[in-house]
Amino acid sequence: MSLDERKQMWQQRIEAYKLSGGTSVKAWCKLNQISPQSMYQWMKRLQMETINVAPSSTQWIAVEPSDVCEKTTSLLIVTLGDVSIEIKEGFNRALFKEVLQILQTHVQ
Repeated sequence: MSLDERKQMWQQRIEAYKLSGGTSVKAWCKLNQISPQSMYQWMKRLQMETINVAPSSTQWIAVEPSDVCEKTTSLLIVTLGDVSIEIKEGFNRALFKEVLQILQTHVQ
C-alpha cells in the first residue's frame, strides 16, 4: 500500500471516528479492531500536515478602516471569507499567527 493510499485510509478512519457520536478513541478503536496508538499517531500526523501546508499562492485582501472608533481600547477586525476575528490590544501574537495559518488553508 502506498503512502497516499495509507493517508487516505487513515483520513477515512478518522472521519468515521468523528462521525461516531462522541465515543472515546480507545472504545472506537477497539470496536473497529484498530490500534489506539496508531490512531493517535495518524490523527496528529494528518493534523500537522494540514497546519504545515503552505497556501498555493499568497493573496492579499483589502483592509479598509471603518468610521467607528473606540477611544478606550484598540481593536482590529480581520475578515477572511465569512470569518471575522476581533483583535484587541495585548493579544497573543503566537495564537493569532496559528489561527491565521489554519484559516488560510481552510477558508477560501
